[in-house]
Amino acid sequence: MSAVEDGTVRRSFDLGRLGEAGVRAILDGLRSVGEEVRDAAFDPATGLLTVELTGAQAVPEVERFVAGMRRTLRFVNRKVLKENRAERLVPGPIDEELRACGDLQILGEGLTGLRGRMLALFRFFEREVKAIADGFGAEDNHYPVMIPNALLAEMGYFGHFPQHVTFCCHLPDSLPVLEAVAAESKQPALHGLPRLDGLLDPPQHVLTPGVCLPCYVQQRDRVLAPGEVRTLTMQNHVFRYEANNFRPLARGWDFTVRDIVFFGAREDVERLRGEVMERAFAFCRELDLEATLELANDPFFLDASRDKAVYQRMGEVKYELLVHLPQRPEPLAVSSFNLHRDYYTAIYNTRLADGGLAESACMGFGLDRWLYGFLSQKGLDPADWPERVRAAVA
Repeated sequence: MSAVEDGTVRRSFDLGRLGEAGVRAILDGLRSVGEEVRDAAFDPATGLLTVELTGAQAVPEVERFVAGMRRTLRFVNRKVLKENRAERLVPGPIDEELRACGDLQILGEGLTGLRGRMLALFRFFEREVKAIADGFGAEDNHYPVMIPNALLAEMGYFGHFPQHVTFCCHLPDSLPVLEAVAAESKQPALHGLPRLDGLLDPPQHVLTPGVCLPCYVQQRDRVLAPGEVRTLTMQNHVFRYEANNFRPLARGWDFTVRDIVFFGAREDVERLRGEVMERAFAFCRELDLEATLELANDPFFLDASRDKAVYQRMGEVKYELLVHLPQRPEPLAVSSFNLHRDYYTAIYNTRLADGGLAESACMGFGLDRWLYGFLSQKGLDPADWPERVRAAVA
């Protein structure tokens, strides 16, 4: 452990025996450890992970986290199903170029707005992914961005991913409180923002951390017909808090996802997942994107659920489509393809015609990330884009 003049503490860890997927998982997890983690970088040449912390008090927690992840991830190996090499890359300082282009507006940490050409390109990906869903005969659904806490609790979400949840709350129905807040907001020193500590009602809702979550409730006590596969699709804003790791389009607090969800017998949902993966990878080839389709796992960082990462990989229940970023050492997951087995259908009693539990699978397409991955490889100049894309956004 070493310290520098500004109080930053550096701690190094030997991850040389971990595979690429294990290193990525630890890097992702460190972003949820706390604001004390200022930076983390892995050197493939030495196998060393160097973590910068705001002070020595954070070192024990980071050491405990890395040790626990290392114990779990020693069983994790990389498995690549497919790989596509781009014929032409146009690398550049994409983050700086996006900030300067005028078509991207950063409203706050993890909050990005689009206009002009960037919005037109976003709409292109929106249409293409919807076309994939339509190709499977998916029924389109629309849900609110706010859902009850009780829904997440029912699904066990707080037990696995509490770090992502954004709670919604409001002022109480009390005229004296409302008048006091309004009066305080007029004080010049507060710049229109009153102090709310201790005034807000306990939150009863969250901003949804997953587009598909309400659709499982819709299937409560449903019995599928013999041979039926129920196919739904939905697009919405998704909200996941990522501590100090926000990056415009690549990792947002508020981002847009379209999901395709299948309900049916195991062999049917597994087959359909494979077909969606093929279609998504074909789309990468059509756009000449450098990408891989790889075995993956959800970010289980808490001690109580960390071993689930190994179980997911053993069962091959999650694959991700990763797009190469020429400017960065790690790729970007733009889509995921997940088998839930009977997790949700057991909660909501969704059954097959023979009385057995149905199974579900969810295919997620992060539209902001597709946009970012494309621009990272092809640049901002439409002259460098494939003709199909140029024609669509003209």
